[in-house]
Amino acid sequence: MPMPNIDPIIPGPFQCGGNDPRNLPDLDDEYLDDLTAVLKALAKGSYPRLDSVPLALNAYNCNRKEDIDPWAYFHPVTIITPLDATMKVLPSIELDEDVIDDLAKPWDPIRYTGGQFNREEQRFERGEWTPPPGSARYRFLCFIHKHRIDRRSTSQKGVHTISIWDREWDELTWHDTYHVGREVRIGEIQRFWRCVNMPNLIGHGYNREQFLKRIRYRIVYDICEHIEDTLRDAVPPRNTLYAVIGAALHHMNNACDPQVSIVPDRLELFGAQALPLLPRFFAHLLWLCLDARPGWTRAEQEGFVRQFRILERLRWMRVLVRRDLERRMAEEEEMEDEEGGGDGEVREWVFEVMGI
Repeated sequence: MPMPNIDPIIPGPFQCGGNDPRNLPDLDDEYLDDLTAVLKALAKGSYPRLDSVPLALNAYNCNRKEDIDPWAYFHPVTIITPLDATMKVLPSIELDEDVIDDLAKPWDPIRYTGGQFNREEQRFERGEWTPPPGSARYRFLCFIHKHRIDRRSTSQKGVHTISIWDREWDELTWHDTYHVGREVRIGEIQRFWRCVNMPNLIGHGYNREQFLKRIRYRIVYDICEHIEDTLRDAVPPRNTLYAVIGAALHHMNNACDPQVSIVPDRLELFGAQALPLLPRFFAHLLWLCLDARPGWTRAEQEGFVRQFRILERLRWMRVLVRRDLERRMAEEEEMEDEEGGGDGEVREWVFEVMGI
């Protein structure tokens, strides 16, 4: 396949209009509605609308300070057929066009460049990795799955897992953080990858048999079982959606860590409660929406932000979101001072509107 002449301007599935060096995405009403739905859910401590989660995670690539770090692509959620049911139609995965173009480009390995873990920021900082022009940007191709579970102690029927193809090692890791019914889900996901039609990955460099040998099944997650032992009650299966988001954000925050697929088995990852996870994700989406709609008046901005007042009971979320927003404002002030321009607007009014 010939190498494309033009690099994608911004991570898919977004488009980018104008010549803004920040590469802000064009958020049409549908995209804005999806991101709004995720922000509202996080502010209330409820479950985000499932079909909006991949778009929101893709948006986490956009307008980030680490603009040279590798990207991750999230495909729409796949519904996994139970083992005791017949697949009436074989599953199919169609990748975004920018991702297909990117797969044709050479991947510049990270593992030879060193780097170190920043404990304060809880992220791996790259060494000398600076991809040459024309090299690939997408390191991870991510597929969130929804499985059906029948557990007597809960009425919920959905468990979420995630498969992540890592171009650094050319292998796929499937993460399952729920301790009940794993044997069944392993069988389901094995059948899924045996049958799925995805010509831009399977059959492109690896045939089906070779691809299946490059899958790792990571199930060494015990934190959910420990929580149940402590609470003496079942953890709702749907909580795994937070675990999946936590694993996804962990990968993106540490995209220059060669061994990022080893996701720590800790409570703050299972609930995605650590500062670099849901709080930073929330702050990023909020800022991205405001930056991408420069035509909004101050009143329109305040009306938009007012929807996302974080509940009092989510004290950890309120504290950590404020901390990350303060960091962003300080960076914006510093940038304006260096450039000697700007209007001095750093949105400090957000704290009053959100009540944090």
